[in-house]
Amino acid sequence: MKRLIWIGMLAVLSLQGLAQTSKTTPAKNTVKTQTNTKPVAKATTTKPAATKNTTAAKPTTDKAVFKEKTTADNQAQKEIAAMQQTVGYFNNPPLPYMPQKLDVLFVGNSFSIDTSAALPSILSSLGITNVNVYVLYRGGCSMRQHYEYFKSGEKVYELYRYNYQGEQQLEKATSIGDAMQRVPYDVVVWQQYSLESGDHSTYEPYLSKLIQAYNITKLSARTTFAFNETWAYASNNKNLTKYKTQKNMWKSICTAVRKMKAVSGIDVVIPCGTAVQNAREVEALKVDNELTRDGTHINFYAGRYLLACTFFESIIAPCMNRSIRDDNSIYGKSTDIGQVTDANRRLLQNCARLAVANNYEISEFAKQ
Repeated sequence: MKRLIWIGMLAVLSLQGLAQTSKTTPAKNTVKTQTNTKPVAKATTTKPAATKNTTAAKPTTDKAVFKEKTTADNQAQKEIAAMQQTVGYFNNPPLPYMPQKLDVLFVGNSFSIDTSAALPSILSSLGITNVNVYVLYRGGCSMRQHYEYFKSGEKVYELYRYNYQGEQQLEKATSIGDAMQRVPYDVVVWQQYSLESGDHSTYEPYLSKLIQAYNITKLSARTTFAFNETWAYASNNKNLTKYKTQKNMWKSICTAVRKMKAVSGIDVVIPCGTAVQNAREVEALKVDNELTRDGTHINFYAGRYLLACTFFESIIAPCMNRSIRDDNSIYGKSTDIGQVTDANRRLLQNCARLAVANNYEISEFAKQ
């Protein structure tokens, strides 16, 4: 009996040993598996962290650049807005369309005469009899001087009229105030003295004050304001030292006119300066001293015709629904240097039209 009990106890102890052995083995395997997976888990944790930091750095840089550009743009807009509030400008009315009569006043100087002189030839050729361009002339007159003469009322100006019948001097001595009240003008064209045309600081506050002066004296119910962009001097002109080169002078004029347009709201530009630069790129149009007669003023025939085409396309064409391409006039005599004929007329017209299409860039098509 005792022997049977002893055998039973041994059997129980054997079964307990087997159970403990089976429990211990899975535990060892689990530890081994965890040991193998830990480095993988650690690497996985590290990589996303590094990727996350790298990705986060890029938006910070882009955001800084974007912020800098936005700040600069906002500052430029604030400066323009501040100037607009200071000078108290307006929204420019559009050019009239198909008026019974078109009257234009040009407040300027000798460059205004150069711009208008060939208009009678074009108007006559096209049969346009209801356009009158009045030029208030004072040699070398700047905006500051126009403003001062308005205040003083001095009769220091000559007044000319250009229409299909030709040029006529209406007054030998008149004031700017009297000229403003002579006719209910549809368009008034302003122009700066050529040497100061590339410096916008010389435009204000005189341009804004002149517009105010006109508005308190005008006879018309509405007037569109325009601006004549003058041309750069010939390369050998001694006064070119202010701008160093001819192209720098032209670019400075374009920059000043762009600023005038942004500040003033005068959105009608007569780009005579760009038309002249276009023509200077065309070998067939190279006459005289780079299209000038004295290094400053434009050539009497090809040059003046080019400016008149630019004036026509900027002001008269959109009002009267006519194109300069319909003009077939001969301007000048056969003995005149730069006479406008069938040989060069289309080239001059194209240079003007290209400038009107793009006021501030020399066109690649000017040579065609």
